[in-house]
Amino acid sequence: MEPFSSWGAPQAALLITGRNLKPRDITAELGLTPTLSREPTDESPFRPGEGCWALQVTGAPERGFGGLLDELAALISPALEEIQDIRRRGHSVQLDLSGHVRSGSRTFLSPHLLECATRLDLPVSLTTDADPPAGSEDLLDWLPAPDGSHRAT
Repeated sequence: MEPFSSWGAPQAALLITGRNLKPRDITAELGLTPTLSREPTDESPFRPGEGCWALQVTGAPERGFGGLLDELAALISPALEEIQDIRRRGHSVQLDLSGHVRSGSRTFLSPHLLECATRLDLPVSLTTDADPPAGSEDLLDWLPAPDGSHRAT
Protein backbone atom coordinates (compact mmCIF):
# COMPACT_ATOMS: atom_id res chain seq x y z
CA MET A 1 0.00 0.00 0.00
CA GLU A 2 1.19 3.49 -0.80
CA PRO A 3 1.41 5.78 2.29
CA PHE A 4 0.10 8.86 0.46
CA SER A 5 -2.80 10.01 -1.66
CA SER A 6 -2.22 8.04 -4.85
CA TRP A 7 -3.42 8.48 -8.40
CA GLY A 8 -7.00 7.35 -8.93
CA ALA A 9 -7.92 4.72 -11.54
CA PRO A 10 -4.35 3.65 -12.33
CA GLN A 11 -3.98 1.98 -15.72
CA ALA A 12 -1.16 0.39 -17.68
CA ALA A 13 -1.58 0.14 -21.43
CA LEU A 14 0.20 -0.95 -24.55
CA LEU A 15 -0.58 2.05 -26.76
CA ILE A 16 0.01 1.96 -30.51
CA THR A 17 -0.75 5.03 -32.62
CA GLY A 18 0.17 6.19 -36.08
CA ARG A 19 -0.86 7.79 -39.30
CA ASN A 20 -3.20 5.55 -41.24
CA LEU A 21 -2.96 2.86 -38.53
CA LYS A 22 -5.73 0.33 -39.05
CA PRO A 23 -6.69 -1.17 -35.68
CA ARG A 24 -8.07 -4.37 -37.24
CA ASP A 25 -4.66 -5.01 -38.87
CA ILE A 26 -2.90 -4.57 -35.49
CA THR A 27 -5.42 -6.93 -33.85
CA ALA A 28 -4.81 -9.57 -36.52
CA GLU A 29 -1.02 -9.19 -36.37
CA LEU A 30 -0.77 -9.37 -32.58
CA GLY A 31 -3.55 -11.88 -32.00
CA LEU A 32 -4.72 -9.66 -29.12
CA THR A 33 -8.06 -7.93 -28.66
CA PRO A 34 -7.77 -4.22 -27.83
CA THR A 35 -9.73 -2.58 -25.03
CA LEU A 36 -9.78 0.61 -27.11
CA SER A 37 -9.30 1.30 -30.81
CA ARG A 38 -9.98 4.25 -33.10
CA GLU A 39 -9.81 4.45 -36.87
CA PRO A 40 -7.76 7.37 -38.24
CA THR A 41 -9.89 10.39 -39.17
CA ASP A 42 -9.00 13.95 -40.07
CA GLU A 43 -11.63 15.16 -37.57
CA SER A 44 -10.07 13.43 -34.56
CA PRO A 45 -9.63 15.93 -31.71
CA PHE A 46 -6.74 13.86 -30.28
CA ARG A 47 -4.39 13.42 -33.23
CA PRO A 48 -6.00 14.13 -36.60
CA GLY A 49 -5.19 11.43 -39.16
CA GLU A 50 -3.88 8.94 -36.59
CA GLY A 51 -5.38 5.62 -35.62
CA CYS A 52 -5.13 4.20 -32.12
CA TRP A 53 -4.97 0.65 -30.69
CA ALA A 54 -4.66 0.04 -26.94
CA LEU A 55 -4.71 -2.89 -24.55
CA GLN A 56 -5.33 -1.60 -21.00
CA VAL A 57 -5.37 -3.10 -17.53
CA THR A 58 -6.82 -1.16 -14.59
CA GLY A 59 -5.90 -1.34 -10.93
CA ALA A 60 -7.15 -0.03 -7.61
CA PRO A 61 -6.00 3.41 -6.37
CA GLU A 62 -4.59 1.99 -3.14
CA ARG A 63 -2.50 -0.48 -5.17
CA GLY A 64 -1.03 2.16 -7.49
CA PHE A 65 0.89 0.69 -10.40
CA GLY A 66 2.08 -2.31 -8.38
CA GLY A 67 1.41 -5.43 -10.40
CA LEU A 68 -0.31 -3.63 -13.30
CA LEU A 69 2.68 -3.75 -15.59
CA ASP A 70 3.25 -7.42 -14.69
CA GLU A 71 -0.35 -8.14 -15.70
CA LEU A 72 0.03 -6.23 -18.98
CA ALA A 73 3.40 -7.89 -19.68
CA ALA A 74 1.82 -11.34 -19.29
CA LEU A 75 -0.77 -10.38 -21.91
CA ILE A 76 1.62 -8.88 -24.48
CA SER A 77 4.81 -10.95 -24.03
CA PRO A 78 3.78 -13.66 -26.54
CA ALA A 79 3.51 -10.89 -29.19
CA LEU A 80 6.65 -8.85 -28.35
CA GLU A 81 8.38 -9.65 -31.65
CA GLU A 82 5.32 -8.48 -33.60
CA ILE A 83 5.03 -5.38 -31.39
CA GLN A 84 8.66 -4.47 -32.19
CA ASP A 85 7.95 -5.03 -35.92
CA ILE A 86 5.08 -2.54 -35.69
CA ARG A 87 7.42 -0.07 -33.99
CA ARG A 88 10.08 -0.54 -36.69
CA ARG A 89 7.46 0.24 -39.35
CA GLY A 90 7.16 3.73 -37.86
CA HIS A 91 4.13 3.54 -35.60
CA SER A 92 4.39 4.92 -32.09
CA VAL A 93 4.45 2.04 -29.60
CA GLN A 94 4.66 2.71 -25.86
CA LEU A 95 3.74 1.54 -22.42
CA ASP A 96 1.47 4.20 -20.98
CA LEU A 97 0.93 4.51 -17.23
CA SER A 98 -2.03 6.75 -16.48
CA GLY A 99 -4.30 7.85 -13.69
CA HIS A 100 -6.46 10.58 -12.25
CA VAL A 101 -4.57 13.12 -10.15
CA ARG A 102 -5.83 15.40 -7.42
CA SER A 103 -3.99 18.15 -5.60
CA GLY A 104 -1.30 16.53 -3.49
CA SER A 105 -1.54 13.12 -5.10
CA ARG A 106 1.51 11.32 -6.38
CA THR A 107 2.59 7.91 -7.48
CA PHE A 108 5.53 5.61 -7.04
CA LEU A 109 7.30 3.64 -9.76
CA SER A 110 9.05 0.75 -8.04
CA PRO A 111 12.38 -0.71 -9.16
CA HIS A 112 10.45 -3.88 -10.07
CA LEU A 113 8.10 -1.90 -12.34
CA LEU A 114 11.04 -0.18 -14.04
CA GLU A 115 12.80 -3.53 -14.48
CA CYS A 116 9.67 -4.99 -16.08
CA ALA A 117 9.46 -2.02 -18.47
CA THR A 118 13.14 -2.50 -19.35
CA ARG A 119 12.57 -6.20 -20.16
CA LEU A 120 9.75 -5.25 -22.56
CA ASP A 121 12.11 -2.80 -24.31
CA LEU A 122 9.37 -0.26 -25.00
CA PRO A 123 9.24 3.47 -24.23
CA VAL A 124 7.21 4.47 -21.17
CA SER A 125 4.89 7.47 -20.98
CA LEU A 126 2.94 8.91 -18.04
CA THR A 127 -0.49 10.39 -18.72
CA THR A 128 -2.63 12.19 -16.17
CA ASP A 129 -6.24 13.26 -16.00
CA ALA A 130 -7.24 15.98 -13.53
CA ASP A 131 -10.33 17.81 -12.41
CA PRO A 132 -10.43 21.45 -13.56
CA PRO A 133 -9.73 23.97 -10.79
CA ALA A 134 -12.78 25.14 -8.81
CA GLY A 135 -14.30 28.20 -10.44
CA SER A 136 -12.54 27.49 -13.71
CA GLU A 137 -14.27 28.74 -16.82
CA ASP A 138 -11.80 27.11 -19.19
CA LEU A 139 -10.42 23.58 -19.01
CA LEU A 140 -6.95 25.00 -19.71
CA ASP A 141 -6.98 27.61 -16.90
CA TRP A 142 -4.35 25.61 -15.01
CA LEU A 143 -1.74 26.30 -17.71
CA PRO A 144 0.73 29.14 -17.06
CA ALA A 145 0.03 32.45 -18.77
CA PRO A 146 1.55 32.53 -22.29
CA ASP A 147 3.19 35.90 -21.59
CA GLY A 148 5.43 34.39 -18.89
CA SER A 149 3.89 36.53 -16.13
CA HIS A 150 3.77 33.45 -13.87
CA ARG A 151 7.56 33.73 -13.63
CA ALA A 152 7.49 37.34 -12.36
CA THR A 153 8.74 37.91 -8.82
